[in-house]
Amino acid sequence: MTRFPISFLRSEPGLHWLALCAALLVAIAAVDHMTEVNVSILYLAPVFIAAWVFGAPAGVVVSIIATALWFLFDAFSGGETLQKAYDAWDAAIQFATFAIFAVVIAKLKTAIGHADERFSTVLEGLDVMVYVSDAASGELLYANDPFRNNFADGRAPPEPPPGRSEAEVHDAGRGRWFLVRVRPLHWTDGRNARLHLATDITARRRAEEIHLQQQEKLALTARLVAVGEMATTLAHELNQPLAAIANYNMGCVQRLRSGDWDPAELVEAMEKGALQAERASGVIQRLREFVARRAPRPAACDINDVVRGVRSTIEADAGRHSVRVALALSERVPYVRADQTLMEQVILNLARNAIDAMAGTPAAERELCIFSRDGAGDTVEVEVADRGPGIDPEIEARLFSPFLSTKPDGMGLGLHISRSIVEAHGGHLWVTRNGERGASFHFSLRSVYA
Repeated sequence: MTRFPISFLRSEPGLHWLALCAALLVAIAAVDHMTEVNVSILYLAPVFIAAWVFGAPAGVVVSIIATALWFLFDAFSGGETLQKAYDAWDAAIQFATFAIFAVVIAKLKTAIGHADERFSTVLEGLDVMVYVSDAASGELLYANDPFRNNFADGRAPPEPPPGRSEAEVHDAGRGRWFLVRVRPLHWTDGRNARLHLATDITARRRAEEIHLQQQEKLALTARLVAVGEMATTLAHELNQPLAAIANYNMGCVQRLRSGDWDPAELVEAMEKGALQAERASGVIQRLREFVARRAPRPAACDINDVVRGVRSTIEADAGRHSVRVALALSERVPYVRADQTLMEQVILNLARNAIDAMAGTPAAERELCIFSRDGAGDTVEVEVADRGPGIDPEIEARLFSPFLSTKPDGMGLGLHISRSIVEAHGGHLWVTRNGERGASFHFSLRSVYA
């Protein structure tokens, strides 16, 4: 049984509760004495207060006092000896009832206290920061130990954006990232409150940033390798406008030296030379964008325009290997949100792999097909199909692993980088068998309307 709290009894709050119990005992005894109505049940009120505030021993003491007062003012108010004996028995029953009530109330309070203690122990032992704030004022109503240890100043991390119950938020003042979940609830006093669970994800975010940096470096390496492989194609693309510029220029020089020239013809030749210079500049600009190390710049774009933008490069490379290029682009596909230069890199990588895969295919049967279509679930799908020997089943499961290559001089980065780029855009890249001959590489991106 709980020890009687003498120190609390002597404190100011304890004295107030003691005075209240005494006043109730006297008031109930007076009412019981002055009326014919049995009001003994009212003694349960001071018994309850004593047992709840001071514990079971105090409740039993008040039960004794209440029984004595009832016995004195009611049982000894008059009557026969037999009646008084009955009243004594009734008083014993009253005392037992009061005492049992006091013990039950004290144990109930202890059980509630233990339940609250267990609940608090669980909350305090969590790694998650748990705190409750007033829904209207933002006042902090509760915070567990992890919250107090991480936020000594009492300032909570930022809230998720309006309309969202969960978000990864950046606390700029502390330089940390948190996953914050918010749920509405009613607080113990009835007011509307918000329950917050915050998890520190700074280490995870830093690891993701490092991973992205590594992927970017890997992508840059792959682009540089691709540039080396594209050297012949690029030289071919640049030679044509440069040769045209030289021809127009020499024609103008010869006419000027001969003294027999028409200003209109010279202007026309110079304009054509300028157009060829712009064409060469465009080739160089595309090369610079392709190899530039920069952060992705996703924007709404037409995937068909992306395919058409690299068509000339693909055809130049395919022409050297006697491969025909066919485009089957659906004109009704929606826009996607993507970095156009990175998507060009993916399509070039897949096309170059398809061209290389048909090296052993008879020249008359070498055909590279690029399709675009509406995909499943508000996506846009691009397919690059070849008529090569297909995928070896032994390496199909590891096809997108880095440094896995079937080419004697290949680095095995093209497919790995391509999948990384597509997945960084929230898409998916996969391979299927192309009938009896060849393979088809597909990638899908979510449309801007999804």
